[in-house]
Amino acid sequence: MSKPRYDWWPYIKGMIRRYPALAAEYEELKQTKITTQFSGMPHGAGISDPTAAAALRQMSTVNQIEYNAVHNAIETTKTYSDGEARIKVIKLVYWDRTHRLVGAAMEVHSSEPTVIRWHGEFIRLVAQNFGLLEEAG
Repeated sequence: MSKPRYDWWPYIKGMIRRYPALAAEYEELKQTKITTQFSGMPHGAGISDPTAAAALRQMSTVNQIEYNAVHNAIETTKTYSDGEARIKVIKLVYWDRTHRLVGAAMEVHSSEPTVIRWHGEFIRLVAQNFGLLEEAG
């Protein structure tokens, strides 16, 4: 029996690669910024309530959905008994871009078929979180 081919597979891989940048953008949005009013005039230019300004900033809708899909997949994967090794594989292959799956398998002391299975499961989990796959079971 052959494996199904998904048109969205490369898109999900790109989404995983973009996650560190999206996470940095998300963290920056949560930071409060205090600006000094240089005009000397009351009610001059500047942010009057930095907490409210931080709460009102937001990512674009697509970026937020992509961030949530990958973030939730990471959090779910961390709950697995071998979750730390799985996340390390994703980190090495997608974020650091220092290894391919074979090299990542050696790095986490696991077999190549196992790491390939973890890789596919993670991509499908992100796709499910993004709404491209229905929940299994």
